[in-house]
Amino acid sequence: MNALDRFRAFLVLFLLFPFLVLIFYFRFSFDLSWPEFWWAFKNSFSQAILSAFFAMIFGFFVALGFFCIKKKWLRATLEILALLPNFLPTLFTLVAIFNFVDPFPSGTFGIVIVHIFIYFGLVAVLLANQIESRLGGLVEQAWVDGISRFQFYTKVFFPLMKKDLLGVFLFVLVMCFSSFSVPLVAGGGRGTTLEVLIYEKMRLSTDWGAAVFLSFIQTLIVFAISLLAYRGRGQIADRAVSFQWLRSRAGLLLLICLLSAFVLGYAQGIVDGFLQMSFFYELRFALFKQFFGTIALGLLTGLLTFVLLFCVVWAQPEAWFQNFLRSYFAPSTALTGFAFLMIGPNEGVWPWLKIPIVIVLLSLTSLFRMSWESSIQALHSQRMMGQVLGASRWQIFRQIEFPQLIGRASFLAGLAALWASGDFAISRILAHKDLSLAMMTETLLSSYRISQASILSFFVFLVGVSLFLFFIGAGRVLSRKLSL
Repeated sequence: MNALDRFRAFLVLFLLFPFLVLIFYFRFSFDLSWPEFWWAFKNSFSQAILSAFFAMIFGFFVALGFFCIKKKWLRATLEILALLPNFLPTLFTLVAIFNFVDPFPSGTFGIVIVHIFIYFGLVAVLLANQIESRLGGLVEQAWVDGISRFQFYTKVFFPLMKKDLLGVFLFVLVMCFSSFSVPLVAGGGRGTTLEVLIYEKMRLSTDWGAAVFLSFIQTLIVFAISLLAYRGRGQIADRAVSFQWLRSRAGLLLLICLLSAFVLGYAQGIVDGFLQMSFFYELRFALFKQFFGTIALGLLTGLLTFVLLFCVVWAQPEAWFQNFLRSYFAPSTALTGFAFLMIGPNEGVWPWLKIPIVIVLLSLTSLFRMSWESSIQALHSQRMMGQVLGASRWQIFRQIEFPQLIGRASFLAGLAALWASGDFAISRILAHKDLSLAMMTETLLSSYRISQASILSFFVFLVGVSLFLFFIGAGRVLSRKLSL
């Protein structure tokens, strides 16, 4: 095994680290309350099913609403707005919904409401793209032939789109089933899920054996559901196609209503929070420390993401390594946090190091599938030309890959920094006290101090966006220097 193979093996072991800890360092403990387990499992499964189902319903109608927009720039803007609840940290969606839905129904119903707001936009964008890819010509032909809309849906749409619909549904189902941050805040005592139960076993009762067993059960369930997901992709239509028949003004109105509820709820909380700014006067020193703590966690996460993205580039282009990154599904948040909690000390500077590592571990493959893989593949012909001309692996990386990928890597690193600035779930596992503004915001949300949490989350947003812009700007400066 040469040095490059060992480097690939190191990256694989890094991603598999939580599972390795689970297998080699701990023993299962079956000494747990089975009624408690069944209660958590039932809550996990029921909220995941309901969340995925209603996210699909809302997302489907919103996808049809996208077809009402003829101008590409306007549709792209609406798609970005629809994706914001999914790409922004969960903290902001929680704050917006807690303000808009008053009183907020804690429990399974509350978890479902939050998940719908988080995933409906993602479902809508995915379904709209898949409809255009697979059914573009058929929609136009059916409209010309005068087939009724009912016949089109029953004879064409659902038979051809059932695998795509199932794939999106199972994807959302897995994400909701393994969700930790939403049930932790919105679940309350009546919405305890497996993730929350694992957290309680770790942090409250220190029953690590039971936590390992629950983590193993949850991992098997997530893996089994993931195997059912359809991974095929349609071919993008190579010409402009009319979607007159599938347009739905009701879907566009639904999108506007959902986005308005999100924005108005958040804005209301900020206004109410400004009126109660005196609440933070006694906390000014703690806020000062946690402000810089938020910046530190975001910077470390962004830098580590930037480095690991280029580690993936350096480890390319082995087929087995690419297939591993494509098929790998990150372990649950509770399992990953549990694994790192058990390794090494958890005092002093260690939480500051562990939290960014866990965030990157959980998000690396998502970033890879999001756009990093396509960016790497776009340079394939240049890499081949460099090899033909006798360039070494280091020369190809330094002169071809690194300069051209800096911009995309900086964008993804900034996105990871934004996620880290709003994280409270991972930090709650690995830290014994509030280290960031997001953790303090979650504390206020859990105690139903919604107005104070809203204004504090606004400062989290400002810090996160500043870090995002910082990494993009730093990437542009570095790219220009290398091009001189």
